[in-house]
Amino acid sequence: MTQKQTAMGRHLVAQAFLFILSCGYLTGCAAAELEPITYQEAVTQYQEGGGIENYRCALVPADEQYQALDDAQPIAVELDEVLFVKIAGTVHELQQTDIDATRTAYAYEGMSATLTTVSQFNHSEYNESDDRHVNLTFESAGKTDTYKTFGAACGL
Repeated sequence: MTQKQTAMGRHLVAQAFLFILSCGYLTGCAAAELEPITYQEAVTQYQEGGGIENYRCALVPADEQYQALDDAQPIAVELDEVLFVKIAGTVHELQQTDIDATRTAYAYEGMSATLTTVSQFNHSEYNESDDRHVNLTFESAGKTDTYKTFGAACGL
């Protein structure tokens, strides 16, 4: 194999890897894709609706071991009982419909999301916040995608 063929092979592997990352480790890339959303976008919309933030958690895409991807931006932000996601440039507020020790469900206008906490660690001194590994399952237009995510300092 020549040096040029080796470089081209590496380029193709890198392109394939970027495609996989762009899908956010989805089970299928066909559903409405969650776009990056900033904490500021979510909290501004929340406060404009009269909300006063107590609990918060920004979830960023992660690899198979739940390590945040380099330079990853949040794809979902939890503020109290609301989950904010962005699709096609529009921020959507999904309202909490169910909660238990490891699972929280949200829904709004044909969209639903379930956050399943896989693990919690790095608890704050008074257990007010922690880091966590979360599976985010998002349903829209009859399609379901699951993202592995990492949440840092989730809590008060």
